[in-house]
Amino acid sequence: MNDEELQQRLRRIDPAAGVPIEPPTGPRAAALMEHIMNTPFPTVETVEPHPAELRPAGRPARRWSKFLLAGGAALALAGGAALALGGNDDGGGTASSVEFSLGETASPSMGMCLPVTDYVPAPDLAGFRGVVTSVGNGTVTLDVSSWYAGGDADQVVLSTADLGLVALDGIEFVQGGEYLVAVLDGQVLTCGLSGPADPVLAGIYDGWFAG
Repeated sequence: MNDEELQQRLRRIDPAAGVPIEPPTGPRAAALMEHIMNTPFPTVETVEPHPAELRPAGRPARRWSKFLLAGGAALALAGGAALALGGNDDGGGTASSVEFSLGETASPSMGMCLPVTDYVPAPDLAGFRGVVTSVGNGTVTLDVSSWYAGGDADQVVLSTADLGLVALDGIEFVQGGEYLVAVLDGQVLTCGLSGPADPVLAGIYDGWFAG
């Protein structure tokens, strides 16, 4: 196939073949130009931007701000809740303790002791019921079951450094034993005023601390 045959084939498949070509100075070209010149441009409507579109770059939209505020309030409540639970643990987990002395100065000889039933309690007499949890070198520790008067500690430590025997009027403190203890001016009262808890002594204590 030579060049002339190739050009003929191209002319046959050319979609513009046979279409008349109007010269740019012809009447149709003039009419088309007139139509273009008389056609108005489409009106562009001016749209005011939404306030959200005017926010500074990087600033979250208002609806996200609401969610962030709600989330922050929830976290604050949870934190507060969390902080409330921590305070209770600290305050309730540590037992309060008080120390009294048990020595010879508080224990006159048995010959000088009056009957317990004749004792007239002082106005500031303190008393409690407790269970011995430990007997150490120079100390006795009791967990308080109840206070009759004069205290609210959970635990009492009795200092027995001045005694050769950790005892009340010859009655030795035994771990696990329950005792009634009367205290005046920081000194444990003996001569039968303090001792193992029994119905008789408990009844005397009820009378001393009544009302």
